[in-house]
Amino acid sequence: MLNVLTLFTAVLAPTFGGTPLELATKAFEAGEFAKVVELTAPTKAEEADFPRLQYLAGEAQLALDAPAEAEQAFRNVLAQRPKAVPAQVGLARALIALARTDEAAPVLEAALKAEPKDVGALTAHGLLLSNAGKPDEAKKELEQAWKLAPKDALVARGYVEVLLRSDDVPGAAAVAETFMTARPKHPMGPFLMAWTMERDGEDEQAIEQYQAALQLDANFLDAHKNLAILCHTLSNTYRDKERTKLAYAHYERYFALGGKDAELKAMYDGLVNFKDQILGS
Repeated sequence: MLNVLTLFTAVLAPTFGGTPLELATKAFEAGEFAKVVELTAPTKAEEADFPRLQYLAGEAQLALDAPAEAEQAFRNVLAQRPKAVPAQVGLARALIALARTDEAAPVLEAALKAEPKDVGALTAHGLLLSNAGKPDEAKKELEQAWKLAPKDALVARGYVEVLLRSDDVPGAAAVAETFMTARPKHPMGPFLMAWTMERDGEDEQAIEQYQAALQLDANFLDAHKNLAILCHTLSNTYRDKERTKLAYAHYERYFALGGKDAELKAMYDGLVNFKDQILGS
């Protein structure tokens, strides 16, 4: 994600100093996505940094599981910079998350026409093809992106997602292992390994790998989310108190960091009401 951010800011603007853009960029790099949204909210369309701030806001909203808000932010960018490929890719990712794939397709077509080897566009297009029930085409697209950028975290994640959707667990594990070897200190590696292990029924190992990802990045929202859901599922209707406590802890952390998954929030609110009864405290 950060390489896309660097490219976008380099394309759109000169060097920035002690501005909201600098603060928002630092917050983004630290994984403080709720803070990014807060910092970018007051910006007005006539301000010079508006497109870049809105791009940051869009990426942050995607990380926070808020694709509708991300869509609006990316559209704000494209209203002023209609050919900005990173914003086109961001908009397409938001539309895919909203299950509006028919709208995402022409956006990605335009992005790939402008930049045929843009790995973000290739990855998003692969996910679009996967959603459309075209697994072989999706894998070819992600394989191309992977060859172009084997150390890119979002490409690795997209590739693993496409492989898991087509039930190619060994292939997904191979991508995760390759990424972990290439970038041993990046939290995406153990996250992808956990995701793959979870799909393969290796729940205990998956928990360990999600925890390893969080040791590398304590603000990794999706690791908190997946770990909470996994522990909740394995709690045996709350009979396993340790797993139940882990589930509560990671749900709480996910929402404290600004996570906005609406379905998860509705379920969690119900759990909170019965927390004392469930934990027996």
